[in-house]
Amino acid sequence: MSDIPDTLDNAQKTVYESALAGNPDAMFMVASFYHNGDNVPVSESSAFEWCLKAAEAGNVNAMNNLGTLYGTGSGVKQSMAEAARWFRAAAEKGLPDAQFNLALLYQNGIGVEQDMTEAGKWLYKASEQGYEPALQHLSSIYGRH
Repeated sequence: MSDIPDTLDNAQKTVYESALAGNPDAMFMVASFYHNGDNVPVSESSAFEWCLKAAEAGNVNAMNNLGTLYGTGSGVKQSMAEAARWFRAAAEKGLPDAQFNLALLYQNGIGVEQDMTEAGKWLYKASEQGYEPALQHLSSIYGRH
């Protein structure tokens, strides 16, 4: 994972070098290179590894994506408990996507014990930020349009 693929363009090589130097945002971008097959072969495992590095280094979007990767089993063994853990990490940092994802897990008791109070708390936090899926979900629950 430390060798820079020669198939990358110059801008991507610069991003890759920055990722190797420890930049969490660059690590997340490299994860997307592998996820999307952007001048490198698609590799779910490499995408997961770079996303994990980015999340561990503090990239909140990578934390949310790890929740999705664990939830779907993309590049890693599926674990809804791990999905919930990473969604919570990003949700606590204020990412509305993750707050919404975590709310749905609590609402349905997936990866966490079902807890409608927790579900409501995270759904409300996401909706306070104008996150449209959360607003729509609240509307469907309470019948307001």
